[in-house]
Amino acid sequence: MLSTEIPDPQKIEEAFNIIMTTKNQQIGKEADSYLRNLEQNHPYILVALLQIFENSQVLTLLMIFKGIFKQILIIIANKKYHSEKLDQKLDKRKSKNLNNIRGVEKSCQRQNFDEKFKKEINLILSVIAKHDFPLKFQGLVNYFVQGLQTIIQSGSTNCTLTYDLIVSLKIVEKSVVQNRNTFWRLQQEQFFLAIWNNLILLWKNVTSIQQQELQQNINNNSQINKISKKLDRLLSLTIMPLQLGQNYEKIELVFMLLLEKTVFQLKIVQQQKLLQSNFKTLLHCLGNIQSLFSLCIIQGFQDYLILLKLIIQNEWEDKRVLRTGLIGIIKILKSYFQFKNEKNYNIKLQDTNQEQFNQKIQTANQLFNQFFQENMQFLIEQIIKIAAIPSDLSDEELIEQEEDSTQDDTQNEMHCPIFTICLMCQYQLMQRFPDLFIQKITQIMQQLINNNFNANQQILESFFAILGQTPKITTKLKIQPIQIQPVLQYLIKANTIQSQRRFAFLCRSYCNCFSDSELPQILEYSRLLLSSSQDQIVQYQTLMCIKNIIICLGQNFDFKNIQFFEQVAPVIVKLLCNLQKSSILWPLLSLLETLILKYSEKNANSMQILVKVIENSDIILLMRTKSQLLIIALCDMFFALFVSFPLGTNLHHLYKLALVLIETNLDSKENNIFEFLQFLLQEYDPVSDDNSTGILFSNFYITHEKVLMKDIDFNHMQTILRVIEELLLLNLIQLSPNVFILLQERLQIAQQIESHNAALILKKSCISLLETIILKQYENITIQQNQQIIIFLIQELIKLNVGDQVDNMYYTIQYKNNILEILNRFILKDVTSMIQLLNSVQVSIDQYFILWQETAQHITCRGNKKINIISQLLFIQYLQKSTFEKVFQLVLQDAFPEIDYDFELKSKEFRELQQQNKKKQANSKQMRLSKQYRKSYRKEILQELCLYDDTFNLRQFFFQTIQECMKLHNYTELSQIVNIPSVIEQLNQLLNEK
Repeated sequence: MLSTEIPDPQKIEEAFNIIMTTKNQQIGKEADSYLRNLEQNHPYILVALLQIFENSQVLTLLMIFKGIFKQILIIIANKKYHSEKLDQKLDKRKSKNLNNIRGVEKSCQRQNFDEKFKKEINLILSVIAKHDFPLKFQGLVNYFVQGLQTIIQSGSTNCTLTYDLIVSLKIVEKSVVQNRNTFWRLQQEQFFLAIWNNLILLWKNVTSIQQQELQQNINNNSQINKISKKLDRLLSLTIMPLQLGQNYEKIELVFMLLLEKTVFQLKIVQQQKLLQSNFKTLLHCLGNIQSLFSLCIIQGFQDYLILLKLIIQNEWEDKRVLRTGLIGIIKILKSYFQFKNEKNYNIKLQDTNQEQFNQKIQTANQLFNQFFQENMQFLIEQIIKIAAIPSDLSDEELIEQEEDSTQDDTQNEMHCPIFTICLMCQYQLMQRFPDLFIQKITQIMQQLINNNFNANQQILESFFAILGQTPKITTKLKIQPIQIQPVLQYLIKANTIQSQRRFAFLCRSYCNCFSDSELPQILEYSRLLLSSSQDQIVQYQTLMCIKNIIICLGQNFDFKNIQFFEQVAPVIVKLLCNLQKSSILWPLLSLLETLILKYSEKNANSMQILVKVIENSDIILLMRTKSQLLIIALCDMFFALFVSFPLGTNLHHLYKLALVLIETNLDSKENNIFEFLQFLLQEYDPVSDDNSTGILFSNFYITHEKVLMKDIDFNHMQTILRVIEELLLLNLIQLSPNVFILLQERLQIAQQIESHNAALILKKSCISLLETIILKQYENITIQQNQQIIIFLIQELIKLNVGDQVDNMYYTIQYKNNILEILNRFILKDVTSMIQLLNSVQVSIDQYFILWQETAQHITCRGNKKINIISQLLFIQYLQKSTFEKVFQLVLQDAFPEIDYDFELKSKEFRELQQQNKKKQANSKQMRLSKQYRKSYRKEILQELCLYDDTFNLRQFFFQTIQECMKLHNYTELSQIVNIPSVIEQLNQLLNEK
């Protein structure tokens, strides 16, 4: 139980001093132990540390506490241990600072640390606010309310105290906004009302002082400007949790106040180039308010639109201003997208019952449409002008920035390049006004054609980039695309690296828009471009164009053209070796996978083609990569490739390639590598290539046996055990003492794992391997030789049925089944010796049978059910009479379906059909890709070898056992031990059939 007392701050400080200064190991160990024990008092140790911070003069201790605060932050976030005492202490601490914060700043060093300390406290406050504010922290509420009131009453607007209070309150409000729960929003609304009057008054006072300073041309970095910037953001955040209705006037007021301030600062910023950072914050706040409360922001909406127009019309030293203006336009387009057509507009009017909001919606729709229809030409031209492609980017960054222009994550919008934001803005404009946008962009394109594309190269690049994004919307909205053939002709004629890049990108984007006669022409030029250009961007975009053409042509694409495959594959491999970003690698690998698959399907000599391509394209170099990202991607590609061929196909050269990848990265500890190795072994059929791949697997194991044996990563251990099991099933390795040593070590590790499921997963892999070993040596094994193994399995079975384990858990059931399957085999082998072994370890055979019968109810495999019933019939003769009477009826019920199944197995046709069904199931892609849940086809065959023995008659054995048991226990009638009529009826029916 956690202590409810606050640890002694003096003792804590003494313990830290001892650890830092003492040379006595014993004393240091005691101090360390004391501090570690305090980990049980997380909510209260923070209070003690705050007291130390108030009084300590030792800077080293303060630095240590910084790390402790970070740890406390993690604990609070994960466990949410918040206490009233912590709340009260924070309140007291901050109230003390409120009265005399400068008294704490004792030196320059202390002042610097105090700033860091404030940041740590604010981080903790942000976590508290996200989950429990204001409901569980009334003290913190009082602190903010009283703090604002004190500032207003004292008139101390322009001071560090005010700044600190506003920063803390802003951080709390920023976290509060993230909680969208209705109950919490009601609580937050009450907190808003408590601080509203003083907050708005403080904002007006600070804004007034700031504007006076600006008119007097006072320093841009003054304290009042810093406070004003934080207050602007805070004011916009405080209204975010509010519900429309009675609060819409306050929301509208905040918007108008911030808008008026923004307009005022715009003049200052343009004249003096000052306060661009503050100006950007104001724009950001207006954008957020408008986006969230678009239906009630009518007053000032038109002025806000004009303001945004001015923003993107001017040049700014601080590019964040331009970025914020563009994002403001994007947010407006997104927030009014609900009015994209008359139907949606009318539905919205019907949903809004209040007349005042109906009027606002109608006005907003009118202003919105009027502005964008009047300014569409201007907006497109400005976007083209602004959307300059950065010149300092790498090839990968240049490729990536045009991959996705539909980003919806508002948190990341401010960090996007302006080029990307311009494409996002263009996307929203076209989505909202598709016909008007296409009309205007077509007009601009016609002007360029008329002038023979005689324009600034940067303007052309921006225009082509925007042109390349339009098919996304035309395809989505099913409208007529822009005809770009004249642009393509110009780019072909220009024949520069830049024009080649743009040609490939435009063709890639417009593939769906080309006619069936145009696609082969584009494909042919793409091939020429691929063979002549060494530029990576040209190559990548051309390959993506080819990929889209293959999709568009479908069955009409000529996959028998081997020269095309031989030309494209080396370029793909080269790019895969040189590029690193996942968004680029995956499309390339997907194309390579498609080509290999399609060419293999369409050509009779597909493997010879594949070998030739491998030899000529340096794919082998790709397999030697050390890039984790590429390793994962290659494994996924191989998974998809192998399952596209039926089991038993000769894929020797694919196996050879895959083994190079595995061998190169075996030391990387990448779990995908081990899972991939297991997958290859399960896929492989030695008959397909006269065991030539099997030799590769054998050599691989011999070379790396020590590495595999020593790997104790949990995920690796279970997979490695399954790998060894498959190798044994394939007869590719000999059973050696090392395998038994490995099994023993892994079982010992499993016994030490705390997680029940994790331990069972590892044990299950061990037992599965053990079962394979036993089955492969079944003719020669004896109970005496395997006595220790059998005892361990019996103890495991008993242990799993005692204590808190949940019997219906998947891993528990599977593990029990594995144990029973092995023990049943030993009973079949020598039931007398098994009885003796149970007696020798003092396990009651009657109790064991009852446990066995309960566990066997979860067996689902028909073959294992049959083995189980035969074993029980052998064993039941050794039970006490009372136990026999208890279990016999259930044994009979379980036996009937297995007798029928045994009779069916006598039919060769039934067995062949059963094998066909199992092979079909094993061949299914879903089963082959299920990784650790995939059943071993070879293991199932090995398990069922004894099920087709024509010399054994289960029905005859069944009746013989019943007669012996009745005779043994002196029964003359079945009714003496069977009281279920249906069971007696089934028995009589079997007797008659006999």
